[in-house]
Amino acid sequence: MQEKTHVKVPLYLCPNHKCPNGRLIVGPQGLTCPQCPPGATFVPFAEGTSTPIFASQTENQNEYSSGNAAQIHDNALKWLFATFKTSEEDLRRSLTKRLNLRKGSKVLITGAGAGNDIPYIIEALDGEGEIYAQDFAKEMLLLGEKRIRERFSGSEIDLFFSVSDAINLPFEDGFFDAAFHFGGINLFGDKKKGIAEMYRVVREHGRVLVGDEGVAPWLRSTEEAKILINNTALYGFEAPLDDLPPTAREVELSWELSNCFYVVTMTVCYSPISIDISVPHVGRRGGSMRTRYFGQLEGVDPTLRDAVYSRAERLGVSRVELIESILRSGLTAKESS
Repeated sequence: MQEKTHVKVPLYLCPNHKCPNGRLIVGPQGLTCPQCPPGATFVPFAEGTSTPIFASQTENQNEYSSGNAAQIHDNALKWLFATFKTSEEDLRRSLTKRLNLRKGSKVLITGAGAGNDIPYIIEALDGEGEIYAQDFAKEMLLLGEKRIRERFSGSEIDLFFSVSDAINLPFEDGFFDAAFHFGGINLFGDKKKGIAEMYRVVREHGRVLVGDEGVAPWLRSTEEAKILINNTALYGFEAPLDDLPPTAREVELSWELSNCFYVVTMTVCYSPISIDISVPHVGRRGGSMRTRYFGQLEGVDPTLRDAVYSRAERLGVSRVELIESILRSGLTAKESS
């Protein structure tokens, strides 16, 4: 590989919620905000790196934040793909393909861990683009970064790593073309906010992918599923469909690895679903979705109700038309008296 012909500066936003989202400036020891008072905002680099630490999981809190996190992760992956008799390469390429990446795309990976997905995203970018890899576990991310930078030292792809909380991402709205997360969303303290953050930082019509352990519903009662859940409780989780943004489009749900991992893919849209609630219904009842939802009145005597329905049928009009006509006439008469 040839040496990089350019050096690009990463773009991060100030983590100070009182700041009007100023872009951080890269310094020798960390990132600073030009819009905050001097010394008020400083994001340090991890020792010996240019990787900013916005927020970090407590060291040794779990296996992902321990000094041998990468080794534990590697052993877990070997077990995983041996158990499900699946090729890691085929799975990760299949997932990456769903992002619809192009040469030059800008991609966010949350929960990047040891960086196992990064080579396949680099491959999909075809020699040009940007990858921002994020994780809350500092030890895991730094070990993953070291591996990736050694392997792709001559790549033209811009690689940026940061230690931060995925439910509070330091990026502008619509900054990325795609966001990717596979393995870890089940452990988020707030899955809804984590998905919302990924969605927020992706441009309109960009793609978001989220996946993790979760046995498919039709397998829940099988002994195999019970064995899996007994071994690791995470397999009992369900796909977080209730946590998706209401404007999500082209939502696809699939199960991978012998139907024991869910994968949710969606297209980002900023506008609400487009439906016309005023289209009139044809028939005895009449009205529209708008009138049926917003125009409900108090209950009336059932005999009076039946009389109105019968009159509407004799007149050949819908019930709504007759009721609205009676109400308008009554209101007009009341005002003129």
